[in-house]
Amino acid sequence: MFYKMIEVHRLNGEAFLINSDMIETIDVTPDTVLRLLNGHRYIVREKVRDVYKKIIAFRKAAGYTCIIANTADETKE
Repeated sequence: MFYKMIEVHRLNGEAFLINSDMIETIDVTPDTVLRLLNGHRYIVREKVRDVYKKIIAFRKAAGYTCIIANTADETKE
């Protein structure tokens, strides 16, 4: 199941893998908090933008066809 995982780090620097498909929300409190669909929460060292970039990079590498729409493309007339 590593094919759905991204690497993030706990506040103490310990690395762990998390299923990017299970992330429901990412909050800043000011720490970055990943909330999963099952209700579990993880506080990570990475900034929101870094987690976002890891998810996008993973999805592109995995061949997902629907990643995230670019809002600039949606506003073109």
